[in-house]
Amino acid sequence: MIKSSLLRVLALAAVFVMALSASAVAATKVNVRVEGTAATLFEGDVSASAGKLTSNKGEDRSSHLCNVAANGGSGPAAATPTRALQAASENALGDRLAPLSFEWYASFTDFLVGSVGGEAPSGDNYWELSINWKVAELGGCGIALKKGDQVLWAVSDGATPALRLSAPAAVLKGRAFNVLVTDGASGKGVAGASVGGAKTDAGGKAKLTLKSGSKRVLRATKSGATRSNSQTVALR
Repeated sequence: MIKSSLLRVLALAAVFVMALSASAVAATKVNVRVEGTAATLFEGDVSASAGKLTSNKGEDRSSHLCNVAANGGSGPAAATPTRALQAASENALGDRLAPLSFEWYASFTDFLVGSVGGEAPSGDNYWELSINWKVAELGGCGIALKKGDQVLWAVSDGATPALRLSAPAAVLKGRAFNVLVTDGASGKGVAGASVGGAKTDAGGKAKLTLKSGSKRVLRATKSGATRSNSQTVALR
């Protein structure tokens, strides 16, 4: 009787441990945006998970883990920004991301993103990674993603600010409304950004009036800055 109860307890414990292990590597839903030099290549939600990637550039053309735990990150295996980029390329709307180029660097136990959609930055530019508007301090395989994280891959020289656009979800046709453009990292307003045919003032604000249609997708741009996230505004 005691032996049977003990075996039952051990079996339940094993199931519990397996459940914890499965949840640790389960797919994580995040938002991925990829900004090339001339256009937005992708923006949308994807489900990313821990796993392997294959190096298709450089001397090492083999597969390696990209799951935080094997890449110098802190914590157990988890979904990563580079795996999220891979997941975005496999999305139905991710055709502009192909081909992707990954190069494995053993000394960093991580991949370098060489090109996205055939765009390979040159000179001082590279594919910069930001998570929730903050430039990443680790490689794209060393960061554990959480549900709802905002992942941005953008061509940058390391000093290119990323614009962040805030706008109301719905407005009345013909009635003016305000939008705000900020530096995503600092939160400070950005003057002189273009959005919806208007320019932002010193505080990053612009006043727009939309008169037709059922919705409008807005995006802010400025020379020398990474274009903003999109904001869909419904017209009533």
